[in-house]
Amino acid sequence: MSWTDFEWLSGAEPSPDGTSVVYVSDLSGRPQPWVLPLDGGSARLVEVPGSVRRCLWRPDGARLLVVVDPDGGEDHRLAEVDPDTGAVEWLVAENGVRCEVGPPYGHTGRPYSADGALLAYASNARDREVFDVWVRDLRTGAERIVLHGDDRYLPMGFSPDSRLLLVLRLHQNTEHDLFVCDLVDGTTRRVTPDGGPAKHHPVAWLPDSSGFYLCTTWDRGFLGLAALSLAGELTWVDAPESDVEGAALSPDGTTLAWGVNEDGYTRLRWASVGGVARDVEGLPPGVAVTEFGLDGHVLRFTPAGELLVQLGRPDAATDLFLVDLPRGAARRLTDAGAGLPDGMVVPEVLRVTSADGETVPFLLYRPHGASGERPVPLVVTVHGGPEVQSQPTFFPLVQELLTRGIAVAAPNIRGSSGYGMRYQRLIYRDWGGGDLEDLEAVVRRLRELDWVAGDRLGVHGASYGGFAVLACLTMLPGLWRAGVSECGSSDLISDIRSFPPTWRKRAKDWIGDPDDPADVAAMTARSPLEHADRVVAPVLIMHGENDTRVNPEESERMYRRLRELGKPAKLVMHPGVGHDIDRAGLAATVDLVASWFADHLR
Repeated sequence: MSWTDFEWLSGAEPSPDGTSVVYVSDLSGRPQPWVLPLDGGSARLVEVPGSVRRCLWRPDGARLLVVVDPDGGEDHRLAEVDPDTGAVEWLVAENGVRCEVGPPYGHTGRPYSADGALLAYASNARDREVFDVWVRDLRTGAERIVLHGDDRYLPMGFSPDSRLLLVLRLHQNTEHDLFVCDLVDGTTRRVTPDGGPAKHHPVAWLPDSSGFYLCTTWDRGFLGLAALSLAGELTWVDAPESDVEGAALSPDGTTLAWGVNEDGYTRLRWASVGGVARDVEGLPPGVAVTEFGLDGHVLRFTPAGELLVQLGRPDAATDLFLVDLPRGAARRLTDAGAGLPDGMVVPEVLRVTSADGETVPFLLYRPHGASGERPVPLVVTVHGGPEVQSQPTFFPLVQELLTRGIAVAAPNIRGSSGYGMRYQRLIYRDWGGGDLEDLEAVVRRLRELDWVAGDRLGVHGASYGGFAVLACLTMLPGLWRAGVSECGSSDLISDIRSFPPTWRKRAKDWIGDPDDPADVAAMTARSPLEHADRVVAPVLIMHGENDTRVNPEESERMYRRLRELGKPAKLVMHPGVGHDIDRAGLAATVDLVASWFADHLR
């Protein structure tokens, strides 16, 4: 048995007739739709060319809409698939064009009108740097642009009467606006205030089309759940001093369910509309909700009113559960981790104060047998984004390191989501600054633990985490014995210039302006490539050759520079792989990374 013997599933949605659930799984070797009967039968593969990033039912249940990545380059195509015959009808499949039916990388947004006649999607066909919003009439094939974008505009759902389309402007992860497009008279109006950065995550329209539920930071530092009328009146449902990261409304419009982020775990709540909120009972602790449904953690109701939950857990693979809310009873639908070994380690949550007084939380995984008499090496693994969160869910690399006697710390440094707007925005225009101070503070705290061998530390990360690894090895070289950077940037300026087209308008506010001399000087000073001569620890650098989020040249340039300087470095390029995890090579990658640390942290 191996820590990679599991099924990775995401984005589950009940069928309109309530008899089955569709979800994306990599059980066949690549992400594909699977249909699972709710009467206890086995899941059935619906094969589609390419990797499926999202799938959902047409309202009549006759077709599945799939968002397909043909080659890892993330130029997503749209198709409808007959779930019985597997017949595929491509709706939008133009080379070099990206389509979305909701926020990128998420699983929220309802692209069909209630009668299934209209389909809304975003496309950058007109201008590669922006998303326009299109509506297609599936009866005639006619389509039109209903909102010409000057940024990333994404459809979030038709009103129940099919007249209005709610649209999200996603400029930054902390800077959203909502618009309503009237499909009859052709007008568009903004329905959220212009008061500076804010988050607005649409949940569902009100049954009478007079407004909608949303998770929002409206005049708050944290996301709360509210109803917003089209007249502009906001009514709070739940506004705790924590982020309400997602919610769902039952098909009959009578019941709400939502998730509150508490140290990465989800506290699920539910209530009859207008009633008293209660905690959801019957589920083990874990992660059920993420912002915009990242990684598929989004709540859905069945037609019968049961709550479908994709639950990530620290001591098990992610599975699907059906919850009877009034009874407080949950039924597990899948067994994605049937092939995993026993003995998973559950993390504890610790905190440390950074140099400027910020409190930095982190998850700490302690191997079995680690003690003051037998201190163990430790790897700090930095999440990507940087605006996501290290959460207590199953990760094969973490458990493999623990099996080899290596502890793991997963910090939520500034920029992480789940701790409110202020904390998340601290990373803006400060990559390689306060974030490194946070990581240095985490190391200081770890070295106070008698069971951690503080002189045998490694650092690992992917995407932004890969940049953080290279920054740690070059600007905090005395802390580390080894590092592994996956698809990380080494030069902030060249990274920005090679951004995916739809990211370019956000670069200046997010990282810096590559055309401003002062910003160029600051970004150069914080780019690992500039300080490669300071590297002491051996570093393994990996990258997918089809990556369109971070140019593979970022890794290749860093490796070449290190070798020119005579530094210990290894480069592994993955052919045919993009920015996402390569399931076909997962076992080999986990073994390579774990062996690298095992060899160098002895």
